[in-house]
Amino acid sequence: MRLLKKNIEKSIEYGEEKNFFNKLNKIYEEIQGGECRGCTSCCMESVNTFYIEFLNIYKHLKNRPELYMKLIPKVIEYYFLELVENRPCPFLDKDGRCTIYEVRPLTCRLFGHLSEREHNENYKNVLEENRESRDYFREEYGIEIPEEIVNYKIEYCKEFKVDKRAKKQERQSMIDDIFVIESSFFMKELITEEFLGTGLVSWFAYSYFDLDEAGDYRLDIMREYAEQGKNAILEKVLKKVIDDKL
Repeated sequence: MRLLKKNIEKSIEYGEEKNFFNKLNKIYEEIQGGECRGCTSCCMESVNTFYIEFLNIYKHLKNRPELYMKLIPKVIEYYFLELVENRPCPFLDKDGRCTIYEVRPLTCRLFGHLSEREHNENYKNVLEENRESRDYFREEYGIEIPEEIVNYKIEYCKEFKVDKRAKKQERQSMIDDIFVIESSFFMKELITEEFLGTGLVSWFAYSYFDLDEAGDYRLDIMREYAEQGKNAILEKVLKKVIDDKL
């Protein structure tokens, strides 16, 4: 199962026809921005992203082909190495600025609006999932995920300042509203259930590789990286991506 570019284009057309992108932006506008020192400490993972959000970002980058071609190798490399090496979000530029800030997904926009207790509860869930992934790769493939990856935590930001934080109920309402939009793409069979809960980086990876192919490449690249500390397979994969046209 691959996220075919022709289906992405059909999805964008459908989203524009149904005014979904404007609806998404109205949801985003409900979130009050705050004061951020721009340390990018929170920009260290591929956040879960709704399909309509991916389409919004894809559309944004399609209109900026030079930026797209500059970002996509970094994005694909991040996808294949995220379980073996900690690295910042590939959508940051060399100065630590977000290159997709105006179309960033909901999770990024809500960072800082959660209470410290909620933030730590989320980390517990992430840690449990990471440990399950560690055990799975160890038992099924003999690949060790480094403990610094398994236990990595984005610390709660006490310096983010905002006049009005979005309450839990308000945040859930935003998620529900976006999911209603999301459901339309499933009903039109433009996307399938296999893609539920996909991270932003993975959306782009799946537009170049089908799920099984991406999984096989990831195993080979992780194994080579763990055993030899080099990325010969990854270099071949990236060349394939670069040679593919937008």
